[in-house]
Amino acid sequence: MNESSLEKISIEKAGEDLFDFAIDRSDIKLILQSLPEDIKINIVSVEYEIQLLKILAVGWSISFFLDESSLMKKLSESFWNAVQSFSQNISMLSSSSTGKEIDYFNTLKKRLDTYLNALNLIPDNPDPLASIGPKFAKICDCKDNAHIMLSGSKVFNLSVGGVKNYLESIQIE
Repeated sequence: MNESSLEKISIEKAGEDLFDFAIDRSDIKLILQSLPEDIKINIVSVEYEIQLLKILAVGWSISFFLDESSLMKKLSESFWNAVQSFSQNISMLSSSSTGKEIDYFNTLKKRLDTYLNALNLIPDNPDPLASIGPKFAKICDCKDNAHIMLSGSKVFNLSVGGVKNYLESIQIE
């Protein structure tokens, strides 16, 4: 597609769109529904972790696909500012309902470090899914469960693909 036929949008709008994609739960619900009914897992934990992974995958993809672009820093900043605001709201709601102090953004940062470390364990890894799926399953306390590994790989792959398709369909001004 040539640049003149791409939709022109602002960095702020692109950041909002990517944030909305990151927190959209429709694909997460489909992935969770595809799990076998008799699987022995903590579904609440898996659902929570899969949402974290999707947000992180979208943020990671911005940096990955715009690596050498002057837009990367601005778009990443716009996206992560939206995530931080969202995280503050989640933290306040969770803290008030549980009575415990919860820092959702800090949890995201810890998970990001965990996934980046997993990716860096295999130098020149041609397939990040080989690292992400098993690490996701381990975080969910299901390290030997192929269904959970696949679910983590799926959400990562769908998120990365969604960001790639979106960035290829727009021209940021």
